[in-house]
Amino acid sequence: MKRLIAFILFAAATTAHAAPGTVSLSPAVIMLRGEAGQSTTQTLLLRNNTSRTLSFDVVAQDVVVRDGARVHMNAGQIAGSIAATAVFSQRHVKVVSGETAAVTATFTIPPGAPTRAVIALFRGTDKVNNATASLGALMTFTLSDSVTMSTDALRVQPQSATSNLAVAQTCTNSGSEPIVAKGMLAVIGADGRIAGKTALQPRRLLPGERVQLSAQYAAELQPGRYRLFVTYDYEGRALTQSAEVTVR
Repeated sequence: MKRLIAFILFAAATTAHAAPGTVSLSPAVIMLRGEAGQSTTQTLLLRNNTSRTLSFDVVAQDVVVRDGARVHMNAGQIAGSIAATAVFSQRHVKVVSGETAAVTATFTIPPGAPTRAVIALFRGTDKVNNATASLGALMTFTLSDSVTMSTDALRVQPQSATSNLAVAQTCTNSGSEPIVAKGMLAVIGADGRIAGKTALQPRRLLPGERVQLSAQYAAELQPGRYRLFVTYDYEGRALTQSAEVTVR
């Protein structure tokens, strides 16, 4: 059976609090590349750092985008559901305090699948202080090179007596594949020299998803006129937006 390639693996864990201590799941995000009909098998590690034994049901949900925002759908609710192909080594996990449980998850991409993401959800079944601890690992699938990002107008908050210069922009994944958008703000003085740079927080966007990327310039600017350039790098492509601002 052909396998999808995990080309980027984010080893960071998602965490949930279950007093006293935390529960963590790693990896938190797995990004895969392949084509329809291929499968992937991933091992997920659930660590219980609380003082009690905890139990979880393991389920899969499709991650779809509605009106620019993510929505989780139960397996089989949509045509071409990736979640409906899920095969877990365990459907119910009990993790003793201080121990780690390993669960393997296999997914297959159906032909014509409309979505590009699925979540392996560990849904807590034990109530602690009238709440349960649930964690999820996100898997995204890139099946082509059709990646495009569009942006709304760049919004600028000028420097004031109480705040530094800041920029914000709404970005939309207008292609058919997941992307990770990384932005950099460059501040250019009237003399054409770079006064400084500030990175925007990277964001992962599914097809159709809209998010706001923003940054605050860390230093205080001297009075004068400046040109602002925000350059985005996403999947090897670049997009630049600019604006002008006067600091008084």
